[in-house]
Amino acid sequence: MSGRRVWGRLVGVFFGVLAASASANASSPVVVPLRLAGHFPIVIAKVNGVDVPLAFGSGDSFPVRLEQSVLDQIKAVPIDGITWGLDAKGHLLKSPKFRVSRLQLGDAVFNDVIAELDVHSRSYHPPKLGQAGWLGTGLLKSYEVVLDYPHRTMTLVPRAANDSPSEQCRGTSVRFAVKQQPAEPFTKADTDMGQLTLVWDTGSQLSMVSEKVIQRGLVQASNEDVTTKRFVLGSTDFGPWQFKWMEMSLPPFFDGSIGYDFLATHVVCIDFPDKRVVIRP
Repeated sequence: MSGRRVWGRLVGVFFGVLAASASANASSPVVVPLRLAGHFPIVIAKVNGVDVPLAFGSGDSFPVRLEQSVLDQIKAVPIDGITWGLDAKGHLLKSPKFRVSRLQLGDAVFNDVIAELDVHSRSYHPPKLGQAGWLGTGLLKSYEVVLDYPHRTMTLVPRAANDSPSEQCRGTSVRFAVKQQPAEPFTKADTDMGQLTLVWDTGSQLSMVSEKVIQRGLVQASNEDVTTKRFVLGSTDFGPWQFKWMEMSLPPFFDGSIGYDFLATHVVCIDFPDKRVVIRP
C-alpha cells in the first residue's frame, strides 16, 4: 500500500505557505460543482482565463499547485523563492513559485495569486484522474467551505468580520486544535485508541491513522484495519468507525486523517473564519 496513494495530498500540511492574493465579487454564497474521481473532489478553476481541473486538498495550506504544462499555457511569471516540504513517506520536495494574475472559482475571484509547481518524489506519482493541479486552502480563509459529496457541490460562503455563521454551517461543531497549524482543519477525536488529532483531508482516499497509534496497544488491529467503537467529534459519537493504519512520516502533532469515507456520507462545513469543522445533521 503506497502512502502517497492513500494519503493523497497530505504533503501540503508540512508547508508554511503565504499567499499574496485578494478576493472579490463573492458577497453571496458561491456553489462550485465538483466531480469525484478516484475519491478525489475535482473542481474547474479559471486560471488566467484558462479552465483548469484542480483536485481540492483540504489538508494542504498552499493556495494552488499547477502542473508545468498549465504554468506554460497561462504564461505564469516565475518569482523568487522555493517552498520546501516533506511527503507522508518523508521525501523532501521543493516547489518553485509563480505569480498568477487571476484565479476564479464560480463567482469567487482571486487576484495576484502565488502558485507553485506541482512536484512529486521520483518513487511515487499520484494517479492521474483528470486533474492538472491541486487547490489548497490558502485562498479560502475568509470562507465557510461546505463539502456536499452526495450532491456533488462545494459551496463557498463568504464571511466578513464579525459575521455570524451561516445556516449552511450548523450542526456538530469541532474546533481546530493544533497550535502548529492554527488556521488548518486539525481536530480532536475521542476513540478507543485514545484521543487523536486528525486532519480533515479531502486528498485522503480513506480515514487513516499512523502506526504509532496502533503501537499504543489500546485496541486490536488487523494487518491494515482498526475499528473503534467510539468516534466522538464534538458532542456526537459517529462510531463505530474503521480506519486504515500504516507507517507514515508525520509530524508529532497529529495522528492521521479523516478522509473520503466520512465525507461521502456526511455534509461537512470547514469554517475557516471561526476555525472549526461542522458536521451537518
